[in-house]
Amino acid sequence: MGTYYRKLQTVKHALQYYITRPNASEKDLAREKNLLKQVEEEVEIFQERNHIPKKEVEIND
Repeated sequence: MGTYYRKLQTVKHALQYYITRPNASEKDLAREKNLLKQVEEEVEIFQERNHIPKKEVEIND
C-alpha cells in the first residue's frame, strides 16, 4: 500500500514541477495537465479508500 501511494505522490509532484518548464508547447502542457489531473484524482481516491488524511496546504502571500 505505502509504496504505491508514494509512487503516486512522486509522479504528482514531478508533473507539478515539470509543467512549469520554459519553452513547453501548449499541446504538451495540455497533455501533461490532463495527466496531472488524473494522477491527483487517483491520489484522492487512494486517500479516501485507505483513510489517509489530506494535508492542509498553507499559502503565504
